[in-house]
Formats: sequence, C-alpha cells, structure tokens
Amino acid sequence: MTSQLFKLELRLLARERAAWVLLALFAGALGYGILNGSRAAARRHEAATTLIQGSDDFLGQVKQALGQQAIDPKALASRGTVAVLPPAPLPLLATGQSDLSPGHESVVLWRLSASGDTRSELQNPSHLLTGRFDLAFVLVWLFPLVLLALVYDLMAGDRESGTLRLALSQGIRPWSWMARRAFARSLHVLGLAALATLAAGLFGGSDGTGLRLMVALAVVLAYGLFWIALAVAVNAVVRSAASAATSLGAAWVLLVLVAPTLLNATVETLHPTPSRPELVAAGRKASGEAEKRGEELLNSFYRDHPELAPPGQQADFAAQHLTVQSEVSRAVEPVRQKFDEQLAQQQAAVNRWRFVSPAIAMHEALTDLAGAGYWRHRAFREQVNDFKKSVADFYTPKIHLRQALTLADFERLPKFAFREEPPAAWLNRTGTGLAGMFALAGALGAWAAVRLRPAKLGALAG
Repeated sequence: MTSQLFKLELRLLARERAAWVLLALFAGALGYGILNGSRAAARRHEAATTLIQGSDDFLGQVKQALGQQAIDPKALASRGTVAVLPPAPLPLLATGQSDLSPGHESVVLWRLSASGDTRSELQNPSHLLTGRFDLAFVLVWLFPLVLLALVYDLMAGDRESGTLRLALSQGIRPWSWMARRAFARSLHVLGLAALATLAAGLFGGSDGTGLRLMVALAVVLAYGLFWIALAVAVNAVVRSAASAATSLGAAWVLLVLVAPTLLNATVETLHPTPSRPELVAAGRKASGEAEKRGEELLNSFYRDHPELAPPGQQADFAAQHLTVQSEVSRAVEPVRQKFDEQLAQQQAAVNRWRFVSPAIAMHEALTDLAGAGYWRHRAFREQVNDFKKSVADFYTPKIHLRQALTLADFERLPKFAFREEPPAAWLNRTGTGLAGMFALAGALGAWAAVRLRPAKLGALAG
C-alpha cells in the first residue's frame, strides 16, 4: 500500500503544471548560479596565473643576471615579489569572502609595515555587501523556498477537506504516509540540488577535491532534509493548508533572513573591530615619530646588533629606512593584533551560534568547503606575515653590511608558497555543521512521529 501511495504521489505531482514550472525555474537559478560563479572564478584564476607566471619569469631573469654578475640587494628588494593565494578548491560552489579579501599581496621590503588589506580593483560597495548570485546563494536562499512550495501541504489540506479520515481508515500509518508523500514531492528538488553541487565540483574543482565534494553534497542534502522535516512537523499540528503555508513561510523568513541578521548585529556589537582608519592613523603617527628619531633608532639598532654595523662606513639611507620601518611595525602591531583578534572572536561566535539558523550553518559549511571562507583567507594572511618576516631576515643583514647578492644566494631567496590546511581541520568544522543539521532534522522528525502516533488518529482526522 505504501509503495503504491508513493507512486501515486509521483504521478499526481507530474500532472501539476505549476510544479514543473517551479522546478524549471529552480533548475535555471542553479544553472545561472554556477555560470555566474564560474565567471568570477575564471577571472580570479586568470589573475592568479598571470601573477604567478610573472613572478616565475622575474626569478628566471634574476638567476640569469646573478650568473653574470653580483646584484645590489637594494635593487632586488625594491622590486619585491607577489604572494598569491591559489584558486579555491571548489570555486564554483561559493564565492564567499573572495570578493572582500585580497587574493594576492605585493611584498616589498620597503613597505613591509603597510597594511596588506587593500584591493587591487574598485567595485561597487553595495555589490560587495550583498554578494554574488552564486550556487551557494541559490542553495541557501532559494532551495528551501522551492522545497516548501512543494511539500507545505502534506496533510493539512486532507485534514481540512475531510479526506484524511478516509485515508486513515485504510490502515495507513500517518507517519509512514506523510514521510512517503514528503519524499515523493521533494525528490526532484533534492535531485536538482545534488546534481548542481556535483556539477560545480566536477567542472570547477581542482585535483584532490573528491572528499570536499562528497561532504558538500552531504551538507546540501542535510539542509534539504531539515526543511522537509520542518514541513512534516508543521503539518502534524496545523489544520489547514493556508495555516501550513503561513507557518512555513514565517519559518523561512525567521531562519533565513531574520536570524542571520540578528546574529551578525549581535556579534559585531559584542566584538567590534577597530576601524581601518584607526589602523592607518596609527601607522602614520608611528611613521612620523619614527622618522624624526631615525638616526637615534639606527644607532640604537647597531648597539643591539653590532654584527650588522658596516665596518668603517657610515650607514646609508636604506639602512635607516629599514630601522624606521621596524619601529613603525612595532608601534602599529597592537592595533593590527587587536583587529585580528576581534575578527577571530567574531568568527568563533558565529561558529558557536550558527545552529540558531541552519542557513548560517549551511553557508559557513559551503564557503569553507569551497575554500572561499574565513579560515582559508586567514591562513593566507598569516602565511604572508611569515613571508614578510623571512624577506626582512634575508635582506636586512645584507643591506646593513652592503653585501652584494651572488648566484649562491639565489636558492635562498624568499619565495612564497601557500600551504593548504590539513583535511582534518576543515572536516572538523564542516562535520560539526553537518551533524548539527542532521540532529535538528532528526529532532523535528521525532517530534512529528510522536504527534502522528495511531493513538491520536481521532484528533488528527477531526
């Protein structure tokens, strides 16, 4: 009987033109999201490839020049090098913070104390604030709407029309009946979402991203299961199709729109970040004070590091500039550190309270799996800071001692190579979100099963 009901529900759904139109619109939105994400990913990939190729070509020229003669380290240090964040593992899945956080930074010895959070291109701030229409946007925002439009009336309409009592008189268990109806009516939507996720991974993913793609697929299905379970739970208590539609629509607004906004406002209030102008002002103030004390700072530096003092020679402007820059970095470090700490506390608060809304958990998981979230960009900033220290450690002694670079120094030239975090790190974060969504869906399903026990058949059918 239950298998026949499942097939019957599929046939009834196939006859609904509105359902086909809705599925076509959803498929179009998924396709456009992938296309839009692929265009953005292609631009970022092209920019990263160009920068990496330019850096490799420059290093080749340096090696060739060192083979012919020694080079003044100041000339090479002034050219600098570019630290590039490689393309995301699954760029078509989500844009995330890729539009807001720089994907590369020019590391020049004379400007190591400058902030690296400046963009190389100008974009509309409103566009950056709202984000791109990518696959993650469709899955987080539109996916539940399409699901609810097809499964909002699983039992409420039958109860309202009086056919529920007739159906239950055939010996059908209400929980089994509703679960099969929900699965039959949501099967096509879940299939489209899964196919789009697989397409985004297969056509846009880099090598070795199979595990990320499988976890992303599980996250998408768990998100859909939550909304289906919510629809089942609502239908277990409401007595009309209009009430079910209203309740589920309000739930979507609350969980997808209101809760993320309130959480964002709360996090920013509890952990406000220092403004960028404050960081710039602190740098300018420290720079002005350090330049006035340039000679004093240099003499103090040579007292602390006599091995770097040029023998019998007066220190030049480059040595004094490096000393001043080091003092500026020391002065602005507390402000920069406070900024990073507040950002980390904000992200920790979001991770702690993300289950206030499954939409937050879904978005955090997708951007993390795509490699476009907070954690990968944070790792890039930290590795760039380490790279700046290695650049300073390499060039500073040679400039103070006025030692020329030779071919023997080429292999020791600082070169940036981004290190991806181990899979266990992102698996732990996304696994927690995945488990949370399954737990929420399971709790709703268990509550609905209790409400649909045979002992309450009279109340359900009444």
